[in-house]
Amino acid sequence: MFIPLDRLAATGGSIESLETNYRVKPAWRNCGSILASLVNIALGVTGSSALSTFYSLQGLFNTVQLFALILTTIVPHKGRDVSHEWRQVLLGTIPNILALNFASTLVQSLVFLIIFMGLAGLLLYAFYVSTAPCKYYGHLEGFQQPDRSSGRSVVITSFLLTVIYLPLSTMAVHVVTWSDDLWAVPNPYLNSTTRLPVIAPLGPSDKFRDPLDFCYTTTMKKNEINFAPVVFIIAIVTLCALTISYPLALRKLIKHSVPIVDKFTELGKPRSFSDMNREYQRLLKRDQNPLMFLYSGFRRDWGTHEPLYLFMKFTTLLIIAVIDPNNCLFRSFSRTRITIVRQVLLLATTIVFFALQWIFSPFLDPVNNASEWVSRLNYVLTSLVALLAVLDVPGKDIINGPMLYAIYAMTYSFSIYFAIINLNIIQRLVKKLARRLDFSVDIFSPRLDISSSSPHTRRRIWQEAITALLLTSPECKIPDKQPMHYVQARNSEFPPYLLNFQGSPGERHVENIKILRELGTVGYDEALKFLHGANSARLLHLVEQIQKKFVGPDCYWRSSSEFSPGSSRFFGNAWWLPFPPTLVIRYDDGPLITLKDLSDFEEYVRQNSEPEIQRRREIRIALRALDGQKIYWPYCHVDAEDSSISLCFRGMRYKAQTSTYYDYGTLNVKRKGYLIWEGLELGSGFGVEIVYDDHVTVGGGVIGINDEYDLTPTLARFLTLNHVLIHSRVSGIEALLAGYRHFCQRECKAKEEVLTYSFLSRVYDRPKEPEALANDSIKYERDLRVRQLLVSNEVVFRKTYERLVSVSTTKLTTWWYLFWDDFWRRNSDTISKLRLHASDFNPHYPSSIAYTPLPRAALESFLAQRGLLNKKSKWGDFLDNGFLNKIYIRMYDIVFHGSSQANIFHLGYNTRELDMEDIDIETQVPLSTLGTGGGTDHDDSTIRPRPVFRWEGILSDPLAKKEPGHKLLSKLGVWLGLTPFWRTGSGSLGLALDVYLEGDEYVLSGNMHGGAQS
Repeated sequence: MFIPLDRLAATGGSIESLETNYRVKPAWRNCGSILASLVNIALGVTGSSALSTFYSLQGLFNTVQLFALILTTIVPHKGRDVSHEWRQVLLGTIPNILALNFASTLVQSLVFLIIFMGLAGLLLYAFYVSTAPCKYYGHLEGFQQPDRSSGRSVVITSFLLTVIYLPLSTMAVHVVTWSDDLWAVPNPYLNSTTRLPVIAPLGPSDKFRDPLDFCYTTTMKKNEINFAPVVFIIAIVTLCALTISYPLALRKLIKHSVPIVDKFTELGKPRSFSDMNREYQRLLKRDQNPLMFLYSGFRRDWGTHEPLYLFMKFTTLLIIAVIDPNNCLFRSFSRTRITIVRQVLLLATTIVFFALQWIFSPFLDPVNNASEWVSRLNYVLTSLVALLAVLDVPGKDIINGPMLYAIYAMTYSFSIYFAIINLNIIQRLVKKLARRLDFSVDIFSPRLDISSSSPHTRRRIWQEAITALLLTSPECKIPDKQPMHYVQARNSEFPPYLLNFQGSPGERHVENIKILRELGTVGYDEALKFLHGANSARLLHLVEQIQKKFVGPDCYWRSSSEFSPGSSRFFGNAWWLPFPPTLVIRYDDGPLITLKDLSDFEEYVRQNSEPEIQRRREIRIALRALDGQKIYWPYCHVDAEDSSISLCFRGMRYKAQTSTYYDYGTLNVKRKGYLIWEGLELGSGFGVEIVYDDHVTVGGGVIGINDEYDLTPTLARFLTLNHVLIHSRVSGIEALLAGYRHFCQRECKAKEEVLTYSFLSRVYDRPKEPEALANDSIKYERDLRVRQLLVSNEVVFRKTYERLVSVSTTKLTTWWYLFWDDFWRRNSDTISKLRLHASDFNPHYPSSIAYTPLPRAALESFLAQRGLLNKKSKWGDFLDNGFLNKIYIRMYDIVFHGSSQANIFHLGYNTRELDMEDIDIETQVPLSTLGTGGGTDHDDSTIRPRPVFRWEGILSDPLAKKEPGHKLLSKLGVWLGLTPFWRTGSGSLGLALDVYLEGDEYVLSGNMHGGAQS
């Protein structure tokens, strides 16, 4: 195996594992995937309308009884007949649950409800406490790292709350509506023939309530305590804290947790929409966020769907629980009409939810979308069946019997099917059965770059070797257990910045690649020109001034342009990003701006150097010194109370004023941003307030503060009165600010010294001879580890350069290499015979077929000897003569393109002669592009759904006489998990080739043969 790829293989990981410094855990050890599956199962079960009637107090009591019996079975008590109790459960309790015929006492049920809601309250408290650091995720500034210490508690509480959300919320609604399972008497409306049933008094009227006065009471005796108000208040609190607040808090938390997808590939090329989605899936696979189980099942831009999903499930249960003739809201209405209204609303709601699922398909996996479609279709059909049964239509018994059972059978059969088909082992089996091959590029497209400078070969040979060498070298690799976390703007306002830099060249190399993925090749090159161009000396001087004096809080910027950033206050928190040179400012009012031009940097330094701005900054620092301190500022607080008296039948109104005098209060500075440095808050926002007591708080205007922080007479008096306190603390704050600036400057400088930003364009992206590489490293790189690495690995660079040159000799050798390299990367995990003969196929070996284009006869013999091609197709064969035809048609077109021997194609049954480029243009449709796929950034054999590449489809389309339209069910195979590919837009007319018969074989016909014979 080529060096350093042998070192990469020895690590047992991949390039991506080394770049992220993290290895993906297998599914059975991955807590995120396990919890995601459990949450989906729990929501599917608890959200079922069939179980909605079980969410009652007696249902809860029976569940506890059943659980207690299981425990006594495990540890039976002496003298108890456990078999008899199990018989009672099987023949009594469970049928009673199914029949809603509960026999437990109301008091017992209420006790369990209070305990259950109390536990939910504790979980909510634990959730809000553990997610308290997460509230800063959207307000992090500078190089502040998110606090991830509470990950385990967040996972446990959010998982349990998500599971109990539906049943507990539904039970709380039962309490608010006071359903019949809370009535202190048996439901008198069930067997009544009149709207208001006639019931005999329960006893003497002075001791018992009216027989129908059972709403919102736990007893019918007047002299007993009514616990209904307590239970009602608990239910209202549950609805507010759990049902409403929890999904909103969860949505906000997830919004700041989902991965951010880089806009460009490692080739520096923009990602297509489809490539962005597949990259998002790759990021999810390696996502270490503890909350990933809540969003890992949903598509990009739909990560926050889980809270909405919870609420949609609850809406269905809410309709069932509220619009019910057996509660105190609707007990006096016609039972039939209420039931009809409920079923109509239920049917309308389920149709709306089904339509939303059909239109948006928020799940990441098409199979999961199909499963959800079937589930929601089940809700629609069962709601329709229930409505028809209520309307007493003819054939009701058949509709509500066999037809309902058939719906349930179909739904659960599909659910089982979707659960099985989506397993990785089954997907690989399906891939084998379908003999499906996958590629990361449109390998047969004439638009694929196969020139001598192809970015695909450069990425797969040169860049892969450089990265592998840096990340496997003991001196240069990323330190073990070093998390690769970045400061990254969600809307790409500023470039990414690696946090917690430990000083290794491997970290810097990966950070360079991360920046490339954000900026693209053009943006990265322009940033290098700006950094090292004609004005580099001026830029360096400005950067040094900014880093030493003008980063951190209390920095000022007022744009000279007519477009205001939306801030009336022009102070804020600033931080510097070294590459591309960028100054980020978060104003105190909230808006964020970035400065990237040399003229803006000069103007920024000029403004912050002005004496007036310096004075205002000193005022802010003085106020920071008083933050949280007891200050002296006399203040008279006046309370005005309106009162009225009656005098001779005439109302007289007066105001009574109460004055309270204060001398001391606590000054607080309220911030919007979050940046902590050695215990000092440096975030943006500067809202000053003085707290005199729990009821008296005044704003900064009382001490003369205005938006521009001018030294007003009132403010000057305030600072004079507290001069001693300010003087004792301001030096410490200034020292901390100086330390913060020094740290940021030192880290930026250390990154540049360890590995330059130009390394990516000079070495990583520009293959060259080892001698030139060594000279380049000595000239530009300052770190001895990097110099030594580039100088001492001459053999590595020479072999790598020779590999690249050999596959770039002709377009044919380039295409041949790309084909077999992609074939190995994308299919070796599925085709066992490829792994068995790895040295013959893996391009990391010199003996790989990727370096030697073969004639068809030789290739057939080569594949047959290794069991990959048989004269008669066998089970497990992926290659056949039809696929070899595609290979050699493309090779023939590359070799003879533009000559008299070029392939002659016909589109459909048209006799017009075309070549592959003509076909490519002819088959363009408005929805298609000339793209050929993003290419393989890493070894990745994971099966991910994607649209069919254009030439994959063209070479597979059957001949047709008229233009085929768009197929409505083009994704049916994807939904059923039978294929990960689907056709976008309309298909082509199919291709025909001119051939002639030579002996007993058909041979491709060129123009030299004088015409076309099809």
